[in-house]
Amino acid sequence: ISIREEKLKVLVVESYPRWEYRYLRNALSRDPGVDVVCLLFHPGLSKVGGGNKDYIQKFPEGLDELAKFDVVFLGDVGLDDNQLTEEQCRLLKGLVEHQASGLVFMPGWQGRQFSLLDTELDDLYPVTLDDSQIGGWGSRTPSHFELTELGRRSLLTKLADTQEDNIQVWEGLPGFQWYAPALRARAGSEVLAVHKDAVNEYGRLPLLATRTYGAGKVLFMGTDGAWRWRKGV
Repeated sequence: ISIREEKLKVLVVESYPRWEYRYLRNALSRDPGVDVVCLLFHPGLSKVGGGNKDYIQKFPEGLDELAKFDVVFLGDVGLDDNQLTEEQCRLLKGLVEHQASGLVFMPGWQGRQFSLLDTELDDLYPVTLDDSQIGGWGSRTPSHFELTELGRRSLLTKLADTQEDNIQVWEGLPGFQWYAPALRARAGSEVLAVHKDAVNEYGRLPLLATRTYGAGKVLFMGTDGAWRWRKGV
C-alpha cells in the first residue's frame, strides 16, 4: 500500500476583495489539504498591492498552467475592465469538460458575470439569469435558504450527521441580504437549495445549483452571505 499526501490546487478569481472573497480565501488558506492561489483584478485602480505568496499578478497563461488547478472559483468578474478574455473562458470550459476539474460561479451585485454568458462558459452555467435585474436583489431584512429534496440527500449540503439535524442547521444559519437574479435552473441542472420566500412564474428561485459538464462539475452559489456563517464559530 502506497500512502501519499495530496493537496487540492484551487484558483480564486475575483474583482474586489468583498467579504465573501475574504471569508473563502481565509478558510481555504487554513485548510492543510488545500493549496490556494488568488487573483484580484481591482478594476479602476492603477496601482494595487502585491499581497502575499498566495496571490498572482495575472491569469494563468495557457492550458499547461491552468491545468494545475482542481477547482476554480469565479467571483464577480467578467470580460470588461481588462479582466477575463474570451480565450481564458474557453480554456476554463475545457478544464472542466476534459480534465474533470470543478468550476464554482459566485456572482456579485455588480453583475459582471453577465458578460461571461457571451462566452463559451454560457454552456456551463447552471441557471438562467434575469438580464433586467443585473445587480441582483438586496433587502434590509435577511433571507434564508430552503433545501430541496435533492439538497437534503446531497453530500454538498450535509452540515450534520442526520437529515433532521442537517435541516435544523440550515434553518439556523445567518441569513443573506443579497441574492443573484436567477430565474430558473437550466435543463440538466440539480437545484440543492432555493430562496425560502421569493418565487416567480417558474417557482422558487434557485440559489444553489450544480450540473455535470463533460467530465467535470459546476456549482452556482447565488448569494454572497456565506461569510456570515462563521457567527458563533
